[in-house]
Amino acid sequence: MKLWLDLRQLSNTIPLLCVLGFPTSVLAQSTIKPSLKPTSQPSAQVPPQPSTTPVPPLPATPSNLLDSAGLNAPSLNVGSPVEIESYILGSGDSLKIDIFNVPELSGIQAIAPDGTINISLVGAIKVEGLSIVEATNVLRAKLAPYLVRNIVNLSLASPRPVNIALVGEVNRPGTLQLVYTATGVQAATLTRALNAASGVTSRADISNIQVSRSEGGGRRRLIKINLLDLLQRGDVSQDIRILDGDSILVPRIADVAVSQPRTVGNSSFSPDTFSIQVVLAGEVNRVGAQTLTYSRNGTTPTGLTGATGQAGQAGIGGPTTISRALQAAGGITEIADIRNIQVSRLDSNGGRSTFTVNLLELITKADITQDVQLVDGDTITVPKLAKLNPTEYGLIAKATFSPTTINVQMVGELVRPGLLQLRPNARFTEAITAAGGITNNGDWRAVELYHLNPDGTVTRRDLTADLNLPLNEESNPGLRDRDVIVVRPSFGAGILQSVTKFLGDIVTPFALINNLFK
Repeated sequence: MKLWLDLRQLSNTIPLLCVLGFPTSVLAQSTIKPSLKPTSQPSAQVPPQPSTTPVPPLPATPSNLLDSAGLNAPSLNVGSPVEIESYILGSGDSLKIDIFNVPELSGIQAIAPDGTINISLVGAIKVEGLSIVEATNVLRAKLAPYLVRNIVNLSLASPRPVNIALVGEVNRPGTLQLVYTATGVQAATLTRALNAASGVTSRADISNIQVSRSEGGGRRRLIKINLLDLLQRGDVSQDIRILDGDSILVPRIADVAVSQPRTVGNSSFSPDTFSIQVVLAGEVNRVGAQTLTYSRNGTTPTGLTGATGQAGQAGIGGPTTISRALQAAGGITEIADIRNIQVSRLDSNGGRSTFTVNLLELITKADITQDVQLVDGDTITVPKLAKLNPTEYGLIAKATFSPTTINVQMVGELVRPGLLQLRPNARFTEAITAAGGITNNGDWRAVELYHLNPDGTVTRRDLTADLNLPLNEESNPGLRDRDVIVVRPSFGAGILQSVTKFLGDIVTPFALINNLFK
């Protein structure tokens, strides 16, 4: 067999070398006798395998998360990818075997269920559990006695399906199977694995993802990945290839008061739709559990209705923020203390931690960090305000987390008395106008405004229904829910009505008798 291989190599090699211009004398000197084994063998041309360097982790600190949220200007920074030189072969892998000048032994073979490939000259060779380099060396050693020029190359033609485990802050933790291809959109990358687990949760710390990888021989290596660098700096090297047997841990953000950067929620590995359940208590119009649904591509209803044209919508995508939760609860009451809203959240130890949210800074200073992202299981408590501030109430009434309408009862000498629905903090004169104005018999100089206080008492104010009055809490105050406005008849109208009634009582009997005798 060895003689046959040597003669075949010479017959194929000499014409080629002659064509390339090598002199025949040199060819004669370089010809190896069939009965002799060469003293030295050319080294196999195995492609160099790059080293794998674990990606340095970014500590999960609030400052890093805030920087990633966009407070510091991002810059494009693309690192070197983590290569797959430690890919461990297993049953189902397809290998491309290339033995120099021996096409009969070359080709593509799939690793059998017992972890072997079959070569005609040497039989079954165990390659399961080996890397590509290790399997190449084993195959080269097995074929060495039969080859004069022992040039053997081995490459991965088609990897087997990838079986992995995902745990931590993903929506569907557990084991997964991915179809791995070396090129194309079907590559089994980290982000694709996260997508297969229905994306990361809103508490996922993607700056410190850990991948545990087998290196053969019972050894495992820990790789730390920072996907925030992928989102903020375009570092595609962080989206590493996932190998069979990898275990992936997505940890939770350590600080319960730190929100996930909004870029994470818009990323390709975040879910398009998910629901969370939160509980609201205190000064909201509907206390109890509320289910908030996030939808990336649609408008999510909040349950509110009103005349603003935007009531009932949480905006495109519907982020699960605290303001949206208050909307779903029918808005806050007029005595809600939005400076000290308490959010209780489950921490990584199974207990609860509480932090304070100041929504007044959201509406006065446009501090969007106060509109925190909620997570499943949060409890929101809105405390009662110690003392009502009319100026602040006017600002709060226009906020999106306040009720969209208030009910005001109109009684007395009005063109259209009855129940009115007005915008929050609508002015006193606005209600008079909405009721069609005061009739000719009404006393516009002494209109009564009754306000029901939270403690059950009633406050009365006498106002003048002058439609030209400016916005003023003293003469033209803002209205609250369940206010009552009473317009009584004027003094002259009252006298006229009394006289008319008296005359009617006298004239009516004489008219009746007169009609009887006609």
